[in-house]
Amino acid sequence: MFAAEIGWRGVGLAYLEAFIEPFGTLWFIYLLPIFFVAVKLTRGVPWPAIWLVGAALEIAHVNTGWTVIDEFAGRFVYFYTGYIFASHIFGFAAGVQRRPQAALAGLAAWALVNGALVLGGYADRPFVSLPLGLIGAGAVVMVAALMARSDVFRPLRYCGQHSIVIYLAFFLPMAVTRIALLKTGIVTDLGTVSILVTLAGVVGALAWYWAARGTPFRFLFERPAWAQVKPARVPAMQPAE
Repeated sequence: MFAAEIGWRGVGLAYLEAFIEPFGTLWFIYLLPIFFVAVKLTRGVPWPAIWLVGAALEIAHVNTGWTVIDEFAGRFVYFYTGYIFASHIFGFAAGVQRRPQAALAGLAAWALVNGALVLGGYADRPFVSLPLGLIGAGAVVMVAALMARSDVFRPLRYCGQHSIVIYLAFFLPMAVTRIALLKTGIVTDLGTVSILVTLAGVVGALAWYWAARGTPFRFLFERPAWAQVKPARVPAMQPAE
């Protein structure tokens, strides 16, 4: 597929370059083990210190031109926040489900404020992007918690529970479907092509996962025990009444 576009020499060079410069959206998968290693190496350091360093990196808006460095600086604080506050985030989601009306009001307020800041050109500024990102992540948790209340969203819930599986394996079925649709011209509407390509990426990734379960190839989707990161011990917060 790639050889037809860039030649076998180009494929070889792209493969070697991928070890230091991830291809396309695969930078996220590339960074995950780096995030895990960073967390493991700093487990003996008080978590507020690590969080402040991550926040400083995000605020600095590092731009070296290297994807791994720039994305680590911009994203690690969010990964680490999810790690240290995992239990509180799940508690927050449970509270949203208990008070859906209040959650909807909060989402409406967030949409207005966030939209105004984005349209005003303030969202990417230092000391603004980090709180907006954290609050936006909270909004995503709220929406997901509300959707989880209804069985209508059960297929979407399954995809969310297996999101890392989809992210690990979506690329090939997505790329093959995209090339096939564009080359054959069976579907000409780009909106329809986008929907079909997205569905192929999701369904194709899940199909590979289902086929690999119970076989020696399950290592492609399951993290070994030695690579697990135990939850951090963060002082418990009292639930809101």
